[in-house]
Amino acid sequence: MLILKKALHYYHTLRYLKPIQIYGRIFSSLRRKIGLSKLPPVPQNLSPFLPRRTVFLFHEPWNNSESLQNNQFNFLNKSIDFGEKILWNDQNVSLLWKFNLHYMNYLFLLSDKARKELVLNWIDNNPVSQGTSWYPFVLSLRLINLCKIGFEDKSINESLYIQAAYLFRNTEYYHPANHYLENARALIFAGLYFGQLGESKNWFQKGLSIIKEQLPTQVLEDGGYFEKSMMYHAIILEGFLDLINILPESESLRTQLIKSSEKMLKFLVASTHPDGNIALFNDSTEEFAPPTEKIINYAAKLGLYPVTKSFQSTNFTRRGGQSINHSFNYSSIQSSNHSFFQSFPQTGFHIYKDEQIYLIIDAGSIGPDNIPAHSHADIFSYELSLLNEKMIVDSGVYEYETGEMRNYARSTKAHNTLTIDGKDQAEYWGSFRVARRYSPKNIICEENNNAIVISAEFDGYSKLIGNSLNHKRVFNIQKKNKIVEIIDTVSGKGNHLSESRIHLHPLCTVDIKTDLGNTVLIVKKDKIEMNILISASEYRIEEGWYCPQFGIKEKNKVIVIYGQSVPSSLVYSIHY
Repeated sequence: MLILKKALHYYHTLRYLKPIQIYGRIFSSLRRKIGLSKLPPVPQNLSPFLPRRTVFLFHEPWNNSESLQNNQFNFLNKSIDFGEKILWNDQNVSLLWKFNLHYMNYLFLLSDKARKELVLNWIDNNPVSQGTSWYPFVLSLRLINLCKIGFEDKSINESLYIQAAYLFRNTEYYHPANHYLENARALIFAGLYFGQLGESKNWFQKGLSIIKEQLPTQVLEDGGYFEKSMMYHAIILEGFLDLINILPESESLRTQLIKSSEKMLKFLVASTHPDGNIALFNDSTEEFAPPTEKIINYAAKLGLYPVTKSFQSTNFTRRGGQSINHSFNYSSIQSSNHSFFQSFPQTGFHIYKDEQIYLIIDAGSIGPDNIPAHSHADIFSYELSLLNEKMIVDSGVYEYETGEMRNYARSTKAHNTLTIDGKDQAEYWGSFRVARRYSPKNIICEENNNAIVISAEFDGYSKLIGNSLNHKRVFNIQKKNKIVEIIDTVSGKGNHLSESRIHLHPLCTVDIKTDLGNTVLIVKKDKIEMNILISASEYRIEEGWYCPQFGIKEKNKVIVIYGQSVPSSLVYSIHY
């Protein structure tokens, strides 16, 4: 049975992939192993320089200059003191930790002398094509950081040239998502850094070609990033802003990137909570990408502004003219007192905000079928902030390594939605794989002066379990009454356990008000309160995990509303 189950998982995973994703990965792996890529000679007259319009945005959430100078590195909230010798390929750390060591995002924290010594140390200990540091994605991020810093050292620039030449021959064309875009960004950076000397002009053109090809697919019409992770959305947007910063005015791609980035800025602002942290849908954490405020201030220095109808009360000017050096404070947007409702139909996110609450709903598919690596089983989940404090939360991400916490974070029970018989909405396995998966249907959004109603259906359980099971969820946002009502209806045949979960922030306390019927009082910081009224259903309180950052997990309270027959209706309302 286990062999059959695994075979079916492979079948349902592979059948969604494009042929190039399969044979491209196999060929690229063989090519690297047997050394088919012959690297070019390094030109003798290297005189690198990278033009830029404004200072780059640097982001390093874990390290500081003092610890780095003592060979103490902290990534994913795990610190290692290497002492006298940096172990660049330490086998005792996770692969993602090692990736971050080789990205060199932290270089800007060091003095010129210290960063030069560190890079030369890396060169001495990481021969061409060997080890983690030469994975194309890792190589891409390191190249970008090296080019941003800029070096006058001959050995470093020769190495940088070789690294770019190696990447040029080993792009991840078989993984047409964020990795491929980073390959392209690195090739453009390196091509401009070396003034298109030698073969670097080919790197530049290839990078442009990849971005132009991928842009219409990876940036959706509503401005969302197609992997539907807020974290990767922010990372990719920062990368596009970097390219707008360095590309010449005459390059047509720059104009395309400005249009795409403005849409992405609008989406990023909308999907950021009032406390400045992004929503944690799919693979997202709060610290990995630059904060929203830093990204939009970087964009402002480049002449881009996330101005939408929803923010007309703010006094921002449009792109152009003398405003290029202007920056603004993100909090001034979020402190606006009037309400707004925004729908992003391609990504499937719907956002409501008024002077008290912020509500973001995920009613879309889990992500692109051929690349669902960063998706979670979170259809119809949501997050809610009250008076600028997160109250109802997504479980986030603890790690990418295969194991109990990775499985938990991707599971349906880790989100604010409904499970049937404890099953996930899709078949998740490994760290990044998904076998059978299904999308929501019949999504309807209606708004009037008094209410916003969002309804959708998910019939995936009818395939995963059977018995014609269908889940319909309705969000009824009563603006004047300050109520959000959630109605789950399960139809079908047989006896099945339906469970609707509400994950609370770890700082929230739970007080059951028996004198008020099925009412649960939620209090945070002894001052922020909301009531959850559960209508004619049984419920219990259990423990879950909240992982707002990599390597951080906190126990939190989870309200579980359940029914043990089909058809069933589970209803609760949030009063604020």
